[in-house]
Amino acid sequence: MRRGQRGADSPTELVVKDSSMWMTILFVGIAIALVAGVGISQPIKLLVPALFLVFGTITARATTFTFDSMRRTVQWSGFKPFKTESGTILFDEIDDITVELTSGGNGATAYRLALKTKLGAVPMAYAYSNSRDGYAALRQQMLAIVKPGLQAPEPASQIDGIPADLASSLQSLLIQGRKIDAIALLRTRERIGLTETKKSASTHSTPRSRPRAKHRH
Repeated sequence: MRRGQRGADSPTELVVKDSSMWMTILFVGIAIALVAGVGISQPIKLLVPALFLVFGTITARATTFTFDSMRRTVQWSGFKPFKTESGTILFDEIDDITVELTSGGNGATAYRLALKTKLGAVPMAYAYSNSRDGYAALRQQMLAIVKPGLQAPEPASQIDGIPADLASSLQSLLIQGRKIDAIALLRTRERIGLTETKKSASTHSTPRSRPRAKHRH
């Protein structure tokens, strides 16, 4: 769950976090309980606890984005298994804050927020959420700091006959060269045939290559 909050000691900052560490704690706790029940005298039965430890490791991931209105910067950091990264983004480099969509194998749509910069999109979470509740309000909180006094325009309901939020995600996928994913997402959301889906996807395609944001590792 992503949360935005003002620091008590620094009211000019907004801190936004996303974390799946609760899953890591759960899996590690189960592994410890299983080991305690099995004991080390039966190595073969330690395979199950070891599996839970692996699950705990691969689900350990988190991001933190700190919006500083005084310095006009976003300090961000993140970690996931075998990788940590961090960086600084100037407010002037941020064009917008968008909601990215993806389609799961069961047809469900999942979401996450991303900073749209001049060098490309910077996702604010490693994983997508199956609920969009609260994203709009949180986006407004961040925009109020990044672009104070600017009233965010009402998004267009449709673009070329496709919901605006879906059109934005399609264009993002196509820029990344993920045309198959774009077609799958469009078919899932709009329940249309393959031929019509390909035609709609081509309408939103762009010749630009995928921009790359600079990160520090």
